[in-house]
Amino acid sequence: MVIEPVKSDEAILIVDDVELNRAILSELFQKEYSILEAENGAEALELIEQNGGRIKVMLLDLVMPEMDGFQVLSQLRNSRWFPQIPIVLITAENSESTALKGYTSGVSDIINKPFNPEIVHRRVENIIELYNHKRFLETKLQEQYRLLEKQAEKLKKANTFVIDTLSTAVEFRSSESGFHIARMRKITEFLLRALSARHEQYDFSEEEISMISDAAALHDIGKIAIPDEVLLKPGRLTPEEFEIMKTHTTKGCEILESLNYAQDEEYYRYSYEICRHHHERWDGKGYPDGLKGNQIPIWAQVVALADVYEALTGERVYKPVYSHEKALSMIVNGECGQFNPELLNCFLEEIDNLLMELRQPEKQLAPPSLPVSSKPVASQSETLSERTLRLLELERQKYRVLSDLSGDITFDYDAQTDLLTFSEKYTEMFGGSFQMQDALKVIENTDKILKEDKPIIWKVLKELTPEQPVGKMELRMQTLAGDFEWFEVLINALWRNEKEPECVSLIGKMTNINDQKLETSRLKRQASTDSLTGTYNRKAAVELISDYLLSEPMPQGALFFMDIDDFKSFNDDYGHQYGDKILQKIGEKLRGAFRGTDIVGRIGGDEFIVFLEEISSREAIIRKAREVCGMFRKVGDEIGSPREITGSVGVACSPDDGLSFDSLLAKADQALYHAKKCGKNQFSFSTDLSKR
Repeated sequence: MVIEPVKSDEAILIVDDVELNRAILSELFQKEYSILEAENGAEALELIEQNGGRIKVMLLDLVMPEMDGFQVLSQLRNSRWFPQIPIVLITAENSESTALKGYTSGVSDIINKPFNPEIVHRRVENIIELYNHKRFLETKLQEQYRLLEKQAEKLKKANTFVIDTLSTAVEFRSSESGFHIARMRKITEFLLRALSARHEQYDFSEEEISMISDAAALHDIGKIAIPDEVLLKPGRLTPEEFEIMKTHTTKGCEILESLNYAQDEEYYRYSYEICRHHHERWDGKGYPDGLKGNQIPIWAQVVALADVYEALTGERVYKPVYSHEKALSMIVNGECGQFNPELLNCFLEEIDNLLMELRQPEKQLAPPSLPVSSKPVASQSETLSERTLRLLELERQKYRVLSDLSGDITFDYDAQTDLLTFSEKYTEMFGGSFQMQDALKVIENTDKILKEDKPIIWKVLKELTPEQPVGKMELRMQTLAGDFEWFEVLINALWRNEKEPECVSLIGKMTNINDQKLETSRLKRQASTDSLTGTYNRKAAVELISDYLLSEPMPQGALFFMDIDDFKSFNDDYGHQYGDKILQKIGEKLRGAFRGTDIVGRIGGDEFIVFLEEISSREAIIRKAREVCGMFRKVGDEIGSPREITGSVGVACSPDDGLSFDSLLAKADQALYHAKKCGKNQFSFSTDLSKR
């Protein structure tokens, strides 16, 4: 193997067993590139693993010792570098079958020997230029996407914040607690979860619960249109005044209807129905439409109950604060109207848990969009628009800081333009542009996502629906460092047109979970391994054996239960460290003596078990048991034991001796006891005992 002095960070790999051929090709390219040389396929694969990110093209000879060109291609297909390195096959064989096999194996071009050096130089440069142009286009396409993502994120943030600001303004105008919105959200969310847990027909998804709880903030938005003399009247309203107050439900709907750009959003459907129907009652005696029973949307029923309880237990200009017990009594006795019996029972059965939620520190319930300050929410001279703009700017700054601190990569996909835009972290992590045009095609062809993980992407996307808009996947992606690392990708699909749903956008985030994956893998190995012997520990061995026995109707297998004869005397005479040395050696021998599908474990002290899967031949089991007994004796020789080390083995077979781990272990234990009783240093079958 020869590596030329580095003249450029970009390299060409020349693989040929004839040094002269390598020298000729090196002369063609050494002025522009560093040259890596390999005289056989094994060296080529090693160089690719070491320098894959630098190699611009590989010139591969077909006929070589040890490993020919096609064998190199076959092994390289499993490498992460295969999609990134164009391969030019150089061969004296010019048959169509060789050419076809080469192209189907993934080569970019085939050059026949003898070759014209100038033609080779031009063809190789063309291939490199094409690959460079491909990467350049990917970068440029991504760069155009970033500004749109930022603008879309600002608009989304603005929409949400305007709703919260308007809702809070209504509450402050009606002299209600600033925590009313947050408590309404909390009670609504709690009741939705409780209903979902108790009744199958109310199986709300996490996304739906979150959306309905947010929409609950708008239930009284229509009060902004109620005159102060009615809204703020401290005593009972007259019938005429009450009729005016009742119009806040329809006034709120008029406000929502004015938001034309958002009427297709599911969030606004929930908001509209909650705003209009949260004063409807189960017996049809509510307003404004007199709906009855399940004519009332369930989310409006939930918000209605939450609103009544919150109003009773909170201070209002027209009433004092009622105790929790008084509020429950009024609700149960129908003083606040009739409620859905299932909903009411759920509320009463879960009320203690709800109180625990509500008794959290108030700062945890405070609306996140409101600034914490001792000053009035808005000065007399400051209009609602000015205040909203000021707070929006603050939220924008907070979001930018939080996004930077989180380390996550956010993204937005526009289904209409097939444009994918990432946050700045994407470029830091993967390089290239933050915008990706023709995104689906680029994802299909990119080598930054591990090939075997790509089907996961299409599967998750295919399963997204208006009812289940959230998807989650774990992918391995190549970072700037050249390594493939694990990322968790969360996707939320946005839909429009309820009758014929159309996905218009995908938003989500990518989180690097590589360290978690590695740590989880390490902990799993550690948790299932006996630290002294390297075999499975008792818990892991029992679980694996039990899983196998449950996986088959009549599982075939044999359980060996063994221990070291007179092991206690070794500990007493030579110390526990010497005893540990014996156990370590036994564990090592057992792990090497059985198949990879067999389960070897230490279940305590000097007791070991081995489960041989899919074995039914008594002769084969006897040979293995005899081998194990001999293994114990060899351990003593290998560690230089002053006394002979022997072991005894009890054997139980499935299905004859049982179909569960416990039954097999009990039978194997009896067989082990019999082997000890008969003189030790031997094995015994449970089935033999039953014949006695």
